Amino acid sequence: MFKKFLSKIGIGAATIDLVLETDTVRMGETVRGELVVTGGEVEQAIEGIQVDLVVTSQYEVDDAVRHVRETVARQTISDAFVLHPGETKTYPFAFAIPTGIPVSSVTTRYVFATNLEIDAALDAKDRDPVTVLPTGLLQNFLEGFALLGFVPRREAYTGRYQIFDFSPTAWLRGQLDELVFQFDPRKTQTAVEGYFEIDKKNKGLLGLIADELDLDEKKGRFRFTATELASRDKAAETIRAFLERHLRDLV
Repeated sequence: MFKKFLSKIGIGAATIDLVLETDTVRMGETVRGELVVTGGEVEQAIEGIQVDLVVTSQYEVDDAVRHVRETVARQTISDAFVLHPGETKTYPFAFAIPTGIPVSSVTTRYVFATNLEIDAALDAKDRDPVTVLPTGLLQNFLEGFALLGFVPRREAYTGRYQIFDFSPTAWLRGQLDELVFQFDPRKTQTAVEGYFEIDKKNKGLLGLIADELDLDEKKGRFRFTATELASRDKAAETIRAFLERHLRDLV
């Protein structure tokens, strides 16, 4: 009886372990592995096994930090069964990663949350980080920035938009205070569009005047078509032309 009581609070209870073949996957691909369930010291009724793909991130609004946690996709591995003491059950695991979701980056991260639901006791859990890479036009869009020497300095996901603040390491290095692009990852199948902000770095009196009058920054909408993002090289060419055009208007 004492062992049964302890199992209800998680001591000597069943455990679960998700073993992945890889912890890096591209959208649209399938992550494979296996789930290993091990019985504890007493027999337990298992209500089911579920695996959630969960994204977490954070962003700032008026100097307040907002946290995001969303279940992107869910898969049921098993229905109810009885797990005997010391028994081991192994389940094959294959989880298709959706498209049109935010990319793993500076702040935005993913985890497989595995839940072993135990009747009348604490559920057993396992958490496995996974990196989700982009595909299609979004992949070319982000790789285009990388080819130009831009790296994400800051990044956020609001629950709708993903926001990248890029820092130049080669071209335009030392010339920008901010380069921000914001887009809805769910709408990147036929184009990548959203909002941008360019803030040019200036020095001296002219810089102070330009900054005071907002002559050194520009905000607006952008839209890059499938043709303009047909490859990462084409994307880099498109982004470079876009930035050059808007930089000419800034002091």
